[in-house]
Amino acid sequence: MTGLQRDLGFIPRLEALRGLAAVSVVAYHAFGQFIDSHVTGLAPVVLFFVLSGFVLARSLARGPTIGEFFRHRVFRLFPAAIAVVLLLTALHAQFGFYVGFLPDFSTVNVLMNALMLKHDINGPMWSMTVEILATPLILLSFWICRRHGWRTMLPFAMILFGLSFIGPYVHLLGGFSNLAPLYAFIAGVMLHFAGSELVKSSRDSSVWIAALFSGALLLYCGFQKQTAPIILLETISSGGLIAIISFAPISLFSFLDAGVSRFFGQVSYSFYLLHLIGLSVALRITSIAGWPVASALLTAVLAVALTTPLAWLSWRYIERPFVRWGRSFRQATQVAPEPAA
Repeated sequence: MTGLQRDLGFIPRLEALRGLAAVSVVAYHAFGQFIDSHVTGLAPVVLFFVLSGFVLARSLARGPTIGEFFRHRVFRLFPAAIAVVLLLTALHAQFGFYVGFLPDFSTVNVLMNALMLKHDINGPMWSMTVEILATPLILLSFWICRRHGWRTMLPFAMILFGLSFIGPYVHLLGGFSNLAPLYAFIAGVMLHFAGSELVKSSRDSSVWIAALFSGALLLYCGFQKQTAPIILLETISSGGLIAIISFAPISLFSFLDAGVSRFFGQVSYSFYLLHLIGLSVALRITSIAGWPVASALLTAVLAVALTTPLAWLSWRYIERPFVRWGRSFRQATQVAPEPAA
């Protein structure tokens, strides 16, 4: 393995960070069910967006063709999402079960949800709708950064930040979708090109301070009303955490090496897609009259417990096989040719 390939290799702590963020979404949603507040769970989603831009930029740097890149995205994202939409459709047909507001389960609407063009059947999939839209933006950002430097993308990110103050733009995709943090994907791509230089030029003590500050700032913003400035701070703090974890693996983040953290990192995508099912069931059996905080904590714990086995099954029998299948196409095209006679 060359030095470049090592530098672009898999970073287990980032996967674990994504897993913990997915679990925190459950806590945010459970908290909002019992306490009247502005908490929505958007902060972890902003982290997902920055992380997607960063990880996909690293993937593109390893040299796949555009066709391979898109094929990998299709096999990575769609099978588990389609399975969850079909599961919710079946649960509604059999038991009248649904999550959130009662959606339209007509054939056309189910198909639109399965293709991530809509997300009314499973509300959290709004972020996947935005991520699908952001894929060409990530490609363009990577190409511009590689050709002209990461600073070239700053004006584009600033334009999108300016648009995040405009309601019609923010809700352009309809439903629960939110385009305000779209520039977070660009931030992730720029971080791929600039993160190492920014982190390694800092002293060890400064890195620790930056890590603690980034984590505290992200947590603080997560409990605020999600205005455009707050989302910007979430993007900056998420970028700080991702850069430090990637380029300065300090012991502060050793908890991300734990087996439980790694496990939730592996199943994080399916966990995020399925968590409203676990939360909906938990809400029906955990409410304690007069104890909203205790109810929220108990609901979150039970929701995680109910969602985890479903997420593992989805990861084991849907995500992994389809990812392997997607990679097999590339391997099939790389078979060595027969030697000439």
